[in-house]
Amino acid sequence: MQPLLASETESLPSHCTGFLEIDTRAIIHNYHTLQALLPDSFCAAVLKADAYGFGINAIAPILEKEGCTVFFVAHLEEGIFLRSFLKNTQIYVLSGILPGTESLFVEHRLTPVLNDINMVKKWVLKAQQQEKKLSCALHFDTGMHRSGFDQKETIQLFNSCNLLDAVKVDCVMSHLSSSHDLQSPLNEKQRNLFETLRRRFPDAKASLADTGGIYLGAPYHYDIARPGKGLFGLYKAPPETPALTPCLKLFARVLQIRNVPQGESVGYGATHTLSRDSKLATLGIGFADGYDRRLSNKGAALIQGFKAPVVGRISMDYTVIDVTDVPESLCFTGGWVELVNELFTLDHLAESIETISRELSTGFGRRLQRVYK
Repeated sequence: MQPLLASETESLPSHCTGFLEIDTRAIIHNYHTLQALLPDSFCAAVLKADAYGFGINAIAPILEKEGCTVFFVAHLEEGIFLRSFLKNTQIYVLSGILPGTESLFVEHRLTPVLNDINMVKKWVLKAQQQEKKLSCALHFDTGMHRSGFDQKETIQLFNSCNLLDAVKVDCVMSHLSSSHDLQSPLNEKQRNLFETLRRRFPDAKASLADTGGIYLGAPYHYDIARPGKGLFGLYKAPPETPALTPCLKLFARVLQIRNVPQGESVGYGATHTLSRDSKLATLGIGFADGYDRRLSNKGAALIQGFKAPVVGRISMDYTVIDVTDVPESLCFTGGWVELVNELFTLDHLAESIETISRELSTGFGRRLQRVYK
């Protein structure tokens, strides 16, 4: 592990106690890797939840420059923010229309994903008021049972198809529930149902595949694929395919170093007792910064190749590591340690506490500075 260069921290304020280093080259690599798997389809980008916590205002323009012109966000406020700096892209809002928000979609040139018949009626009324066909997408529930037209409402929609004459259906879509499991029979069940539904809209683009769906093969690709986590390397590609590259490092600053005798305990609840005379370093980030409390006594820092385990409970603002075996010249007050990197990836940390990497990436707090390489 190479030491942290001064040039990598010189832009940080002197009071900074933690920062995220986000490698935009890795994101670009991942986007083109995924697009290469879609020879007959377009690779859009799902940037909900502030681009999975990586910073939508930094990431979206980079992807646009690389040729991405279609973006998906979860909620209207995200779409409005994204439109403020992406002027010429199509932006779909997955949650669709809340009552009274129709004019905001028109004002900011956002495309609602309509999830039920009431949304359709609201959008049709708005189109009639505007005296123009407004674009939309239709989301059909094929097995996720989270959002989208259910079976009853799908029949209702098909029985009143003239309702859609006032709008332009740009895209029909659904969402796979089990694409992370390439062997799940639910994938094919959902695809077959989606294939039947999308045939009712021959002029609309079709979209089914998320990151995992891309790896299910061409029958799942349709016109638009919607990767999110894969853009940031938060997906382990199958062995026979090109790897996706993690883009994140998390650095924490050493605030204090102390010597503590054998037999003493560390942190709230005394969950760790020292088995030897030890040297402990207190780091300036905690669970309020997104370093998950469940990593207490499980996580570790890397200090220029030396592993230093987390000891005791991670508290709101601080984490303690055991640096007894780290050379004194490498660990000092004001120095930096790595908590997430190529060795301790978000996927690795998430697996160790039985969660998913996206929970961790979207949980990083506002106190952490963001540095884009």
